[in-house]
Amino acid sequence: MTIQTFSFLAPPVVFGVKSAENIGEHITRLGARHVLVVSDRGLEKAGLVDQLCGWIRKANVAIRPYLDIEPEPSIHSVRACVDFARQAGCDLVVGMGGGSAMDSAKVVAAMLGNDGDIMDYLGLNKIPHKGVPTILLPTTAGTGSEIGRGSLFYVPERQSKEAVFSSYMLTDLALIDPVLALSAPASVTASSGLDALCHALESYTGRAANPLSMPFAELGIKWISKWLAPAVAEGRNLEAREGMALGCLYASVALANANTHAVHALAYPLQGKNRIVHGKANSVLLPYVFKALAPALAEKFAEMADWMNLAPGVSLVEGITHLSEQIGIPARMSALGVTASQLEDFTQEAVQIRRLLDNCPVPLDGAQIQAIYQDAL
Repeated sequence: MTIQTFSFLAPPVVFGVKSAENIGEHITRLGARHVLVVSDRGLEKAGLVDQLCGWIRKANVAIRPYLDIEPEPSIHSVRACVDFARQAGCDLVVGMGGGSAMDSAKVVAAMLGNDGDIMDYLGLNKIPHKGVPTILLPTTAGTGSEIGRGSLFYVPERQSKEAVFSSYMLTDLALIDPVLALSAPASVTASSGLDALCHALESYTGRAANPLSMPFAELGIKWISKWLAPAVAEGRNLEAREGMALGCLYASVALANANTHAVHALAYPLQGKNRIVHGKANSVLLPYVFKALAPALAEKFAEMADWMNLAPGVSLVEGITHLSEQIGIPARMSALGVTASQLEDFTQEAVQIRRLLDNCPVPLDGAQIQAIYQDAL
């Protein structure tokens, strides 16, 4: 047996109900004195920002909140946060929220240890030095940004979603407290949760899947498929939130080490050109992309269908489609405002995303990608 060479990265993790209340201890351990809190106005209105700052104050540190992170943040939005953090002289960044807040926090922390502008670092491994430490607290079970080393931003000048990837952005602590997700709206729970399932499914089937990533992907599929619908139906159900948080953690570790592929590649144009949020773009495309891949991946699809606990004779794609319907994910892109006239432009952009498409187990050319878009319209 020959096993291909692989690497494995994962940050320190603390997981558990009410674990966020002890954040002060971790801040003290990291030696910080001036803490930047990156979050958003929605979490401020929900009372979570004040609660977090109260826990942080136990470490006797200065706190500078920055709460103007926009959903699906643009480069310009994050640049403003970098300027704020540099002027404040912050030596640790705490990011709390969904992927937008955590992606922003990671890049801001990196920029505090490096010169230049965010645009200089778009791409893979362009950050030259480690920045200041980060602690990341997810309030949704979805993006997995707290585990990964990438951040995704909208570049208005190019109408595209582009990423900064660097091992220097791996967080110093992922602090995962299921209680923080109790106030997440059902629609956010649904789209972010199906995005997490997509991470598990894609990382298991991708070319970069390896002996350490695949067991995490399997566990992610099992836990998310069990707890996603209950979490959407009853948001205050702490058992469901805990199950989703753990499932997302499993999927995120798999994602960070084996990456996604065609679903995410085809979703990028929807995000850049139509400003459809990340989780919803991936969710609506997932069954159609996997339908196209199914004939070449019969054995793996049967395994994943079993892990989703589907009834005998129900295919993986049918199971995904049913779950999507159950939690209110739109069945087609047209429901999100996509038109047939856009499909050629989407295809031209998607075929250029080689970082993801080269990880797809089935090579997809432009004609095949456009056919998937047409099917999903």
